[in-house]
Amino acid sequence: MSTIVRSVGRHVPAILSFAVLGGLFWWGHHTGWRLAKPAAEAPHAATDHWCPEHHVPEAACLLCKKDVGKALAAQEPERHRRDGEEIRFAQVASVEALAKADIRVEPVVMDHISPRVRVAAETAYPPTAVARLGCRSDGVVREVLVELGAEVAPGAVVAVVDATEVGRAKSALMQALANGDLALGNAKRARITAAAGVRTPAELQDVEARLRVAEVAVFDAEQALRNLGLTVDASTLVGLDAAALAQRLRRLGLPETVLDGGSANLVPIHAQRGGTVTEIRAVAGEAVEANTPIVVVADVSTLWLSLPVPPDRAVRIASGQEVAFQAGNGVSATGTVAVVGQAADPLTRLVPVWARIANTDRRLRVGQFGAATITTGAATTSAIVPTGAIQFDGAQPYVFVRRSETVFRSLPVRILARDGDRVAVDRLADGDQVAVSGTGILFSATFPERMGAGCTDD
Repeated sequence: MSTIVRSVGRHVPAILSFAVLGGLFWWGHHTGWRLAKPAAEAPHAATDHWCPEHHVPEAACLLCKKDVGKALAAQEPERHRRDGEEIRFAQVASVEALAKADIRVEPVVMDHISPRVRVAAETAYPPTAVARLGCRSDGVVREVLVELGAEVAPGAVVAVVDATEVGRAKSALMQALANGDLALGNAKRARITAAAGVRTPAELQDVEARLRVAEVAVFDAEQALRNLGLTVDASTLVGLDAAALAQRLRRLGLPETVLDGGSANLVPIHAQRGGTVTEIRAVAGEAVEANTPIVVVADVSTLWLSLPVPPDRAVRIASGQEVAFQAGNGVSATGTVAVVGQAADPLTRLVPVWARIANTDRRLRVGQFGAATITTGAATTSAIVPTGAIQFDGAQPYVFVRRSETVFRSLPVRILARDGDRVAVDRLADGDQVAVSGTGILFSATFPERMGAGCTDD
């Protein structure tokens, strides 16, 4: 017996839970799953003729009593009327409901405002003021001659690379010069002997042809060194003996402070432009591939901003417009739009815009993120409202102008300019009172059909 009692006791909680659920289902079935109306609504419906559909006094319900709405529309000021425009109102049950919904009202401010576009921005090197310096052939870094932050002049040697291909090109030039000397000597003698009748014209032509081939070989060898970044004039090397020629080519382009160690493979890396050393990407002894940047030199007194802009805003942007940039670390700078892209990015669908900004104090760094404001037009005096005052029905913006303590005119407007959270709109004047918060509720009251509501009386 005790065993049975203990067994039943263990299942009592489950039995009670099922009993409660069963009672709940029975109640729902007999009541249609309808909850009782709030007690606060019953007195209104019974004594004040409260509109149960829109929760306002029935006699003043603008949605149910169309004549009330028409009378109110007839009182609209002339500046808020347009031919063929439907006049709509939003109505709140009471002043207390207004406060509970956090619908705040403020007077319109008339102020000067310029149309602006705000977008995310990133600093970048100016495309024509940066040089990424590397060797034109594979090699090993022999020495880096500059430090980060150093100022270098145009043509300065910033690094030296040991490249086998350079040594082969120098050897090829020495051989071509030697062959050229030999061919020139043969041609001179052939001209003399041909003039004396010892050689035939055909033999002279053959010797002259060999001279031209030797000259082409010298040109090819000279050009090969130029292609590797070494400037050489073969005409200044003609007539040098082998030792002098080898010494000249071995030291070709090297500063006096750099020791060659007897190697002819060394090639200096020159700065094509002056500026600041912003990056050093390799160290002595490191193998580098052809055209891999070793040192980056840039003029950072002016930077560029990358400004990806949505296409609908890009149509308002043009070269020369003012740009104000605020970096994430608080540093600010100004400049102008330089380029507006003619094609949107295929991935982001944003239009690339580039601007030049001053960085004379060097406080900005490349690769910094921030926000940029582009001024797209002249300042005008307009009615200014916060962004929270505006609601959109599709592409049409609306503001809500107060007509009484609980009634607002839903006024369609045109946005003239934006400046952060301030928006300039038309059709408003000094003295108008507009809702600046809770406007989503007023929008729902203006367009009840958007919420599935409707009216029953005319």
